[in-house]
Amino acid sequence: MSLLSFISSHRRSSIAGGIVLVLLIIGGYFLLRPSAPQYVTAVAARGDIQQTVEAVGTVTSEHDLALKFPTLGIVSEVDVQQGDRVNAGQVLARLRADNLAAAVAIQAASLQSAQANLQKVEEGMRPEDLAIAQANVDNKKAALQASQSALESATQNLSQAQDQLTTLQQEADTALNGQANTAKSSVAVQLVSAETALSFVQDMLSRLEVNDAIALSKPGMDITIKNLRASALDSVAKARSVSGSAGKYQDVLNALQIAQDALVQASNVVDQTYSLIDSLTLTQFFTTSTREADKASLSAQRASVQGALNTITSVSSSLQSASAGYDTRIAAAQAAVTSNQGAKDKASADVLTYQTSLAAQQADLASKKAPPRDTDLATARAQVNQASAALAQAAALYDDTVLRAPVNGVITNVNIKAGESLPQDAAIALLGDTPFRVEIDVSEVDVPKLVLSSSGTIDLDAFPNVHYKVRLSEVDTSPTLVDGVSKYRAKLDFVFPHTELKIGMTGDVTILTGERKNVIAIPGRAVLTKATGEKSVRLLESNGTIKEQPVTTGMEGQSGDVEILSGLSGGETVIVLTK
Repeated sequence: MSLLSFISSHRRSSIAGGIVLVLLIIGGYFLLRPSAPQYVTAVAARGDIQQTVEAVGTVTSEHDLALKFPTLGIVSEVDVQQGDRVNAGQVLARLRADNLAAAVAIQAASLQSAQANLQKVEEGMRPEDLAIAQANVDNKKAALQASQSALESATQNLSQAQDQLTTLQQEADTALNGQANTAKSSVAVQLVSAETALSFVQDMLSRLEVNDAIALSKPGMDITIKNLRASALDSVAKARSVSGSAGKYQDVLNALQIAQDALVQASNVVDQTYSLIDSLTLTQFFTTSTREADKASLSAQRASVQGALNTITSVSSSLQSASAGYDTRIAAAQAAVTSNQGAKDKASADVLTYQTSLAAQQADLASKKAPPRDTDLATARAQVNQASAALAQAAALYDDTVLRAPVNGVITNVNIKAGESLPQDAAIALLGDTPFRVEIDVSEVDVPKLVLSSSGTIDLDAFPNVHYKVRLSEVDTSPTLVDGVSKYRAKLDFVFPHTELKIGMTGDVTILTGERKNVIAIPGRAVLTKATGEKSVRLLESNGTIKEQPVTTGMEGQSGDVEILSGLSGGETVIVLTK
């Protein structure tokens, strides 16, 4: 009633307020209602698609040669300098090769000797040659008999030395057996002291008042001591095992040494524990009397371990002293066995050598007594050929000291001087008179697109607006790291010769790797790929509805367009993206 009274008394104001309220409601509706989606679309149309691979290329030459000598040496002479034009086969530099020249002369003399021997075989043997051959046979027989006698003597001496060594070893084992057994028993007894001390340390470190004091003032030190204790226990166990299985006195000496090491480790553990207990801060439970009692107990354990160590050391010293004489005699006997074995081996080798040499001399005598045969002539001719090959090899080695130009070209760098050793890098750089090429590094993604003989262009920075035609000729089968990325080196040849180019010029290379004529194409962004691999596009119908259409795609063009093999016939409106 009050509202109606207010409206009736303020009619004009109420009408104006109602109009404003209606306008606000209408404006809010239009502002807050959902807006219709907006699409970026494209029309599936027929046209041509080109696929290319682009990279930065560098001008190179196949005959940009870094020439090196095939061998090492000192430079004797350098016959060219930078900028000189040379012809194929021209001498560029030489190394010192006096020894190789002498080798050539020696091989030449060997060839002459082989040729003379061939002539002698062809003419037959002289009586003087037969007499010399017979004397050689008699000499080898005598040498063989002497070496066989030496072998028999060496065999007897070796047997005697081995018998003496065996007897001496048995004598030593018998003489030292009792003392060795006593030493083994001592090891078992004295190791008890180490085990007792290590057990006492474990018990002490396990007490609550000690743990509290360690945590307060020396945290972590008990862990170090426990690790040392575990290592010492392992050494004690090893000492018991070795001493238990020890048979000969040498084994017992080894067991004593291991026991000494174990006792030293145990003593060290006790010392470390003593130092720790002595350095701990006193607590309510770890009192002065407790600490002093623990130190006294540790001192007693340390004295026990040290006494055991002294006993083991004494037993070891005693056994070593008792065995020293035998060890010296056994070493001398072993040396005698080794020496006699060497003499026997040498005599055996001499017998074999003289047997072989005698057989060779006898065969030589028989061959000289026989008339010349075809095989003899063939052998003599083979020797001539062998000498000729050796001469050719020596000549080749000598020729390796001469550096020649492999092709016509221009010297670009000389890195050697007379009297100096050869550098590790190239001695002379030569730019051959051959066509220029272009090298590029292609990413893994683009390599499958490359096909040999594909055409392309390079726009060199040095020659703006000039499109040099190139053709792909090589692609490496293995990658090369370029700035930490695996890439494949490809080479292209210029279709036409160009004399104005320089090695090292760079430019942008474009290679045509595929082309489709009169095909249906749409932007690649319009193609959607599902998790299953199926591809589709969204079609915008004339009534504003959206339809999903499966498609099969083909080649991707350089401009981002994709060839549609099936699913579209052309003229359809596809959605590229939604704003």
